[in-house]
Amino acid sequence: MLHKAKPKQMYRIYTKKIGVPEGYLRKMLFIMRLTTVILISSLMQVSAIGFAQKITLSKTNVPLTQIINEIRNQSKYDFFYSNELLRKANPVTIHVKEASLEEVLAICFRNQPLVYKVEDKAVMLKEKESTFLDKVISAFADVDVRIIVTDESGLPLPGATVAVKGTNRKVVAGAGGVVLLTKVDSKAIFVVTYLGYTMQEVKLKKDQSAITVKMEPEENKMDDVVITGIFKRTKESYTGAAKTITAAELRQFQGRNIFTTLGNIDPAFNVITSNAFGSDPNRIPDIQIRGSKSLPNINQLTDQTAGALNLPLIILDGFETTMQRMMDLDNNEIQSITILKDGSATAQYGSRGANGVVVITTKEPIPGKLRVTYRVGLNLSVPDLESYNLLNSKDKLELERLSGYYESPTKTPDQNIKMQQYYNQVLGQVLKGVNTDWMSIPLRTQIDQTHNLKVEGGDQTFRYDMALQYNNINGVMKESGRNTFNGTVNLSYRLNNLTFRNNLVIGHTKSNESPYGSFSDYVVLNPYWEPYDAAGRPVQFFTPFNADVMSINGKHPNKPYASPLYDATLNVFDIKNNTSITNNFQLEYRPIRELTLSSGIGVTTNMIDRDSFKPADHSSFAGYKPEDVFKRGSYDYASGKDFSYTGNVRAAFYKTFADIHQISAGAQLDVSESNSKYYTFGLQGFPDQSIDYLALALQYKENSTPSGSQSTKRRVGMSSFANYMLDNRYMVDFSYSVDGASQFGVNRRFAPFWSTGLGWNLHNESFIKDHLKFINHLKMRATYGSTGSTQFDAYQALGTYSYIMNDRYKSWVGVRQNELGNADLEWQTTNKYNAGLELGLFNDRIRLTTDAYLERTSNLLSSMDLPYANGFSSYNENIGQVETRGVEVGVNAFLIRDNERRISWSVSGNIAYGEDKIVKLSEVMKAANEKLALDTKNTSTPNKIIREGTSQNTIYVVRSLGIDPSTGKELFLNKDGGVTYLWDPKDRVAAGVGQPKYRGNFNTMVRYRNLSVSASFGFRFGGQLYNQTVVDKVENADRIMNVDARVYNDRWKQPGDISLYRGLNETINLNASSRFVQNENTLTCQNVYVSYDVLDKKFLRRFGMNSLSLSANTGELFYISTVPQERGTSYPFTRQFSLSLYTSF
Repeated sequence: MLHKAKPKQMYRIYTKKIGVPEGYLRKMLFIMRLTTVILISSLMQVSAIGFAQKITLSKTNVPLTQIINEIRNQSKYDFFYSNELLRKANPVTIHVKEASLEEVLAICFRNQPLVYKVEDKAVMLKEKESTFLDKVISAFADVDVRIIVTDESGLPLPGATVAVKGTNRKVVAGAGGVVLLTKVDSKAIFVVTYLGYTMQEVKLKKDQSAITVKMEPEENKMDDVVITGIFKRTKESYTGAAKTITAAELRQFQGRNIFTTLGNIDPAFNVITSNAFGSDPNRIPDIQIRGSKSLPNINQLTDQTAGALNLPLIILDGFETTMQRMMDLDNNEIQSITILKDGSATAQYGSRGANGVVVITTKEPIPGKLRVTYRVGLNLSVPDLESYNLLNSKDKLELERLSGYYESPTKTPDQNIKMQQYYNQVLGQVLKGVNTDWMSIPLRTQIDQTHNLKVEGGDQTFRYDMALQYNNINGVMKESGRNTFNGTVNLSYRLNNLTFRNNLVIGHTKSNESPYGSFSDYVVLNPYWEPYDAAGRPVQFFTPFNADVMSINGKHPNKPYASPLYDATLNVFDIKNNTSITNNFQLEYRPIRELTLSSGIGVTTNMIDRDSFKPADHSSFAGYKPEDVFKRGSYDYASGKDFSYTGNVRAAFYKTFADIHQISAGAQLDVSESNSKYYTFGLQGFPDQSIDYLALALQYKENSTPSGSQSTKRRVGMSSFANYMLDNRYMVDFSYSVDGASQFGVNRRFAPFWSTGLGWNLHNESFIKDHLKFINHLKMRATYGSTGSTQFDAYQALGTYSYIMNDRYKSWVGVRQNELGNADLEWQTTNKYNAGLELGLFNDRIRLTTDAYLERTSNLLSSMDLPYANGFSSYNENIGQVETRGVEVGVNAFLIRDNERRISWSVSGNIAYGEDKIVKLSEVMKAANEKLALDTKNTSTPNKIIREGTSQNTIYVVRSLGIDPSTGKELFLNKDGGVTYLWDPKDRVAAGVGQPKYRGNFNTMVRYRNLSVSASFGFRFGGQLYNQTVVDKVENADRIMNVDARVYNDRWKQPGDISLYRGLNETINLNASSRFVQNENTLTCQNVYVSYDVLDKKFLRRFGMNSLSLSANTGELFYISTVPQERGTSYPFTRQFSLSLYTSF
């Protein structure tokens, strides 16, 4: 039998218990009410305490998340929200001092699509719900808007994205770049984005129903990013010393080539001007960034060819390239150039970064409707001959007479009569008015042409561009020039998180040397010689001629002087062809927003050949004896091929945590190999100028055989970097790399390199923001880094052998060892220290950047002499240590900046101070230099001598006391302090440094609406120069030929004369003395640039154009120097004037 369980009682009713007095219930309820009141009062007190805490804030247009962090830190209240919710929030501007939490929250959420609720010590956020009244008002306030998105030149940008800020509405522009948005809030803000362009925010104005948004390319944001060639780094967190140059600056400061342009902008980029080769378009200059990091070897000391040791690394779109490729680039296709200078900036390149790095980024294809652009330029070059001051016919003949050329006590009377007859013949030429300006004959005022045609288009998935470039650069020496053709195809394809890029460049350059020969051959020709005969044909030999005069001092052959002008009428050519093919492929994958994985491979092949031909009638063979007739005429041929490849794999990570912790890191593995083969041979025996075919030569040149070279270089490297920034204020950098290269000893193939840097953004500190508001940017940074250099011979550490071809035993040939190997040859390492300061005032109206650096290179590589008993003259070893130090300062100021009226006037200046010192040399190198110091060969030019404690560029000469007024001879001061007429190489001392201590530029720019005008000036001072012109053209002048006018006007003539130069009776060549060492101070007008943008739409439509821009530029308008010397001795310098037209269709 089942029983139903009795339910349990869940509540006990105390008031019904026996013994409980009546009214107890009312008393309990009263106690509960009282307890509730006390608790509520306590909570209200806690809340009041929280709201009573005072908050101070001063922020302008900052994200709401940043404001929340500040409130959290000051009030200790917690905030609860989702990241998705805060993406809808509007920026906040707030300036309060000692305000309550309630007041601060009210201001922050006044115009937000969010609402807040404060409970206990927490603030909870949620999306604002529209009331019925809000919806009614919104229905009447909403408007329809038509938006047209264009690029910087006014062309439509279909595919651009237009979003309504604070909402989820997002529309992609269709054909014509048009977007139609209906029922938009009348106060809406539109966010317009497009790949490759800067994001634009546009606010809808009252009664506005149509908006045109003009997008700006990302190049205008180059100042916010540092492109290192491997990873992109934000400038805000970057500690390295780097100079970023935009495309606009490249146009504004345009020089004769890309190298002079960079030198016009940054004085740390030192283009070493060759006084001999001037403005030769086929000459690639030597470049140094922050001075020299290497020492020349013994051979380079004597032939002074050490410039290549200090060339910087050139990176083009992530791959290493050559100086020639950089020279032939179309400047208009460059988006930016970054010059990396200190250890932190260059350490990621490990073994290649010691000499600095130049990172070039070209423009990517602009997507959109098919776009055709064409740019044409005309450059006018005029020879600059102001530094020359030669004698005219009358004064030249008088100089010859005063020099005793027409009457000699050592000649017979008959000879003297013939010499006098010759004098009368020349005098007849002078009286007839013959005064040939020989300098003008091989020169021309020439016009260059540059053409660039580009087709581009696509969308945000697939983009392309194809460009053809042709540059016809004609040198001022007749028939010299450089023709360059480049074809480029860029493709970019994006598939979800994958991006494929491929860049193909095919280039061909043809260089022609002038058949007129060297300019120096014409400068020395006598003005009383006529260039043409009676029939108007160039003369082969000059008349009149007298052997007794022309053979004075044994300087000239006993035969007429040959005219170099006649050579130009012959079949003479010196042509160099260079064809290069480069293909770079890159793959980029972004699995998540913060991580980028990429890989790339680049392949380059380069083919070079050179043909140089001179027929038998060329003046080079005028001195050959009659029996050497079959040796006259020559053909020199050289050919070579380079092939190289580079492969890399990279990973980069960027992440911000809790809005204040920013971390970026990256790693790279790369490998490269380069192979080169060159051969050359010289032939002779071309009796007729029509026979210019190699196979028709009679023989190889005397004592010569075909020669060549082959080299293979391999390198592998692994590098990484990490950067951390706290609250946009404090930052630290670290990088580490390990490189291996085949040029070093087998026991030293690999070497580590590393760097570290610290930075502090003081402008984000409250004591700056609150009390020094005129400072908008203030950053301090300091770095250290170690880097290396691989610009050395491929087999410098290996023992090499060659076959003995001119001595055989039966059918066998022998071999000989050429070089002694060194298995312990170490890497040359440069340690770089840098400290910098960046300052921006009054919203960047004034900007200042300064850097101080010290760079010390150890384990210097050079050749060392060996005793002949070893069987080798030298071998390569690590010797010595050099040091460079300096300071760089740059200032930019806007004197006028009125954006509404589009008027601005800015001035800027840069100055670089630099010195170098040899810290340590090996005993063998010291001995070699002391031997060189005693050398008496070619002593009219200072020998390149290097000693500890001095600069590499120190000028060593014998001290001079000037010209003795009583005798017209030079007086010297020997090492013991005695006065003597004798020059002794043992008395050489340091008399100056052949590099300026200070180098800089100052610029100004004025912009008014569509017109821009700028001017740039360069200067250098604080160094010395050995005036070779005074030595060669005055003191040691060959007075049989034409000379500098100072020989005639300023020489010592009689006892008592105070003169700078010896008397005419002194005919012995003098040697290097301090009399020719002069302080060099130079001022140049680097360029003047004018541009005008045509914005008249009616005018443009009339000619079917979308944009039109005109510009004019002058280069090296004037040159002022304290050293009067001839400039451009083998090839003249030029002044340049250019016009450019750019249009798009």
